Amino acid sequence: MTYRSLALSPLVFVACTAALAALVPAGVRDAVVQGEVDVSKLFACAGMAAAALAFDRGDYLRRGWGVWAACYACLLGRDAMLLAGGHVSPAVYDGTRAVLVTAGNAFVVIGAWTLARAWTVAGLEHPGSRGARWTVLAVAVAVALFFAGPTLVVDVRDLAMGSTSDYGSVGSDLGDILSLPLIAPVALTALAVREGTLRWTWMLLTSSLVAWLLYDAVYTLPDYLPVAPEGYRLVSEQFHLLAAAFAGAAGLTQRMAVTESDDDP
Repeated sequence: MTYRSLALSPLVFVACTAALAALVPAGVRDAVVQGEVDVSKLFACAGMAAAALAFDRGDYLRRGWGVWAACYACLLGRDAMLLAGGHVSPAVYDGTRAVLVTAGNAFVVIGAWTLARAWTVAGLEHPGSRGARWTVLAVAVAVALFFAGPTLVVDVRDLAMGSTSDYGSVGSDLGDILSLPLIAPVALTALAVREGTLRWTWMLLTSSLVAWLLYDAVYTLPDYLPVAPEGYRLVSEQFHLLAAAFAGAAGLTQRMAVTESDDDP
């Protein structure tokens, strides 16, 4: 598989999942969409784990990719709790899901931060002036707060009113607010790596974070607009799928680049 075809595969995957979700009977649509989401998360976890294992033990990038893979493993565990919903107490169910969501979001922040700093750790400069870089970061922070901030306020309010099921939602909101601004340094790295195979990896990582941002944007629509629940969820989950698919493809392109480098004489 070429880098270009691997980079395009998430778009093909999401097009197929959207068509399938639109065609199946309404009674099974939620289950089908949930299955598609879990497949995309499994792909993300496997792709990022493959990238981590391409590096030697103790390598800086092995840690970054491994932590990000752990994020998707936690999110898969959260989804797996859906199967245990009728077999454990509500307190155990809500508490376990909250822990897994919070851990997953902590891992994505750490993983994204680690990879975003890879360029700096290597002693290289991002493109543009320092002022321009800070401006890009400030814009990314403002956008993250705009989309994830209102949801955090609502979830904290519900939590204060005694809704224990919102612990996981608060953790997810905080993870979004902390990780989405990392689009800026990751995107700057993608711009810096304009040549060679690694450009695919950084472009895909940037695309994954942007897809998460769009997912949050669509997810907050019902708070502002009279949106039909079924159509809104169908659209929002496609960005969910796209974010995970881009992440998995990024990991595989990283592994391909490392493997090719090792094979060079």
